[in-house]
Amino acid sequence: MASDFDCWEVLDLPARSDERSIKRQYAKLLKVTRPDEDPGAFQQLREAYEQALHILREGWSEVDRDAADSTDRPTAENRTHPGLKPTRSLHEQAVGLLGGFEDRAVDQYWNEASTRGCNAEFERLLFQRCVNDPEAHWHLLTWGIEQRQWLTPWQRIPASEFEQHCLARALTAALYRKLDQQLATGEEQNFFDCLEHHSQQAWLGDFARRQALQVHVLNLFLNTEDWSPLLFQRVCRLFAWDVEAAVVPIAQDQWQALHRRCEQQTWLGELRSLMQQRQQHPSARANAATLFLLSTQPVQQAELATGFVEADWQACEQLAETFATRFPDLLGMFPNHDPWFWKTLIGHKDPPHGVKRAACVLTLTLALNNLPGSGLMVTLLMLPLYALGGVLAAQVGKWLLSHWTTLTQSLHDLDQLASEWCVRHKLTADRRYLVIRNGGPLLALAIVIWNWLGVLGLATYLVNGAIGLLQPASAVPADRQYRWRRPLQATYRIAGLSWLQWVFCVSMVIVIGYVQLRMPGTLLTQGRLR
Repeated sequence: MASDFDCWEVLDLPARSDERSIKRQYAKLLKVTRPDEDPGAFQQLREAYEQALHILREGWSEVDRDAADSTDRPTAENRTHPGLKPTRSLHEQAVGLLGGFEDRAVDQYWNEASTRGCNAEFERLLFQRCVNDPEAHWHLLTWGIEQRQWLTPWQRIPASEFEQHCLARALTAALYRKLDQQLATGEEQNFFDCLEHHSQQAWLGDFARRQALQVHVLNLFLNTEDWSPLLFQRVCRLFAWDVEAAVVPIAQDQWQALHRRCEQQTWLGELRSLMQQRQQHPSARANAATLFLLSTQPVQQAELATGFVEADWQACEQLAETFATRFPDLLGMFPNHDPWFWKTLIGHKDPPHGVKRAACVLTLTLALNNLPGSGLMVTLLMLPLYALGGVLAAQVGKWLLSHWTTLTQSLHDLDQLASEWCVRHKLTADRRYLVIRNGGPLLALAIVIWNWLGVLGLATYLVNGAIGLLQPASAVPADRQYRWRRPLQATYRIAGLSWLQWVFCVSMVIVIGYVQLRMPGTLLTQGRLR
């Protein structure tokens, strides 16, 4: 057999050693000749091992052995005929194919090796080339994994545990790097496609390798901030983690933490969707979601909150409760980790036309109070003077109200709680109408009416207010602009009374006027402070 080196000398064995001795010596030499330390020596050792087994199994003659060892003693018996070419072994033919081998043309070389019948020896050499330097022969390694089932039970060439571990380590390291980069850059579709493609490859059918891949993917989700719940759900289905009895290869508390993050991301995704669709589909929930997601932009928050109505504040209250109870991990996105930050944006809203309404009530009260001594006609003639007195009294009340407002600022938190309670029990319609702040002037006006018109006047005031609380919101006329050129329209807009309140008020004014004229001095129209 023609050979470039003596395989028995490389193996340090006597010629024609048995197969058991060859394998034992090869295993012994593998311990001191490692591919990562000296790839050339390792390649030579491997070729010597294969050549020795080939010689032993093919049963070459001693003449061939002598011809390989004694090339300096030509004789007539071992001299090759000038017209014939020496026959090369299958191993030598496989080695010859590697002379101009290119990884990307592996299919072409493989077809050539199959034609010559040395494909088994050629595949072994290709495998060894990948073992020596997997990074430099990545295309070749991919071909072997996909076409020749390397690192699987169906692999046709013998390979040591060390060699298989070497290739598996290179493959998993490259796969992990690719997955890490894709998830870090937000390429979720590429991440899943890559994971799905590799998880279907046979070399990852090994339990330990597949388990290691799953652990790495789970750690990626734990250590990466931004990923969509849809990606997590798809990966769960890919590895069958969505089954109730599935065994997930991480600690239970970490698995639960991933599920909480998935729910949180789903929740935030819903809020972002509401925010984006707010212009096309406005709603109280969309307004509240926008206010919460703008927590880092206080100026825009304040502008948005100025247009909020009670339905919007109730939606904010529901959102804050959800954040506080279901998603406490997300509280860091709010100022001071407080989901009730929006309460500082509620502000205060005074009742519309407060001074004008008070002036009208005081005018009417003055007229009815002086009705017994003046008579009906004199009262009607003096009505402008009574109106002037009502306006002056309302202005004095406005001045007193400014001091009352300063006093109630120290009770702002309590005032907000009371206003929320009243809204929750449908006693008021808007929490911006602070109960303590606005209730003080109303109570003062009630005392004045009671002092001037007695029980009937106070009952008229209170019952009329109760009707306003109990009646539906649709019954109240809208607060629109008015013109004094149309006094009836102006009175209707300023008063803000429904038809039932108007009927009740007119009826009670007639009753009080009748009592004042027919029964002057009765306790029904005499206040206790007189």
